[in-house]
Amino acid sequence: MHSPTASPTASAATSAAAVTEADLRVLVHTFYARVRQDPLLAPLFESHVDDWDAHLETLVDFWLWLVLKKEGFDGSPMPKHARLPGLGWAHFERWLELFHRTTGELQVPALKDTVDAMARRMASTLWQNYQKHNPASAWLRDMPAGLSSYKRSPVFTPANLPAAFKATHSIKAGTWGLLRVHSGALVFTLDVQPPRTLLLDAGEQLVVEPQVPHHVTFVAEGAFQIDFHR
Repeated sequence: MHSPTASPTASAATSAAAVTEADLRVLVHTFYARVRQDPLLAPLFESHVDDWDAHLETLVDFWLWLVLKKEGFDGSPMPKHARLPGLGWAHFERWLELFHRTTGELQVPALKDTVDAMARRMASTLWQNYQKHNPASAWLRDMPAGLSSYKRSPVFTPANLPAAFKATHSIKAGTWGLLRVHSGALVFTLDVQPPRTLLLDAGEQLVVEPQVPHHVTFVAEGAFQIDFHR
């Protein structure tokens, strides 16, 4: 007989149960001290936070509510982030990078196991909500009428994604691409000024126009494919 193993849900619940209020307070204060020194994130936060002491207490309350189900937080992160001007995926990506670095350095395994996954979901959800509420971030999702598919790319994964796709490139004149994400998550970046980014989850698609510079980056293990039209 095989020994029973804990389900991912049960393991997550066990990790969360081992996290203390003190752990979360140290995390919030350590992480945001780092954010306030970061060249990309600091200007964004400093221009919107008037009272850091109060803001840090709100953030502590948020994480206590999220992880420990403790009452006390009554904020609305979604609409506040949706109103921020000039927000891009690069900000969320950097936020996650600093967050994961902080949880690793704190060396509290139960804390890292619990909050890292929460932070990834939070960044993805906030970014998707931001794009929905900012018309300038609208993207073409359906192929224009009159075009026909003539070629399909291989299925690309992090293991076989060509280096050229990770660097700035474009589709030749007269050819359009329909990028479909089969699994995982992918960031599509238009290499224009200012750059525009879009997070694509499994089941989503995006039209890539001819001669528009762009590149792609996997943010979660997965796969995508491109149908070429003309």
